[in-house]
Amino acid sequence: MSRDKKPPQEPPAEPYDQLVERLEKLVDQLETGKLPLEKSLETFAEGVKLAREAGRKLDEAERQVEQLLRTDDGSVAARPLGQEGEGA
Repeated sequence: MSRDKKPPQEPPAEPYDQLVERLEKLVDQLETGKLPLEKSLETFAEGVKLAREAGRKLDEAERQVEQLLRTDDGSVAARPLGQEGEGA
């Protein structure tokens, strides 16, 4: 009998703020200069991974904002923050 194995589930996505907090802790650890070389490399690799994930989240947020600011004709209207509902 063979059982169907389900692929391992990915952990839920971490919020941006938590990613940045973890990244800051890793940077602090690296800046102490007290980690052995192997641990420094592991920590650096984890930091790169976190930075990339945070970058992806920022890119997604930018796309969402652009959708919200898109005008009726499909163009994106750039407006300074705080001027969305103000009349001129």
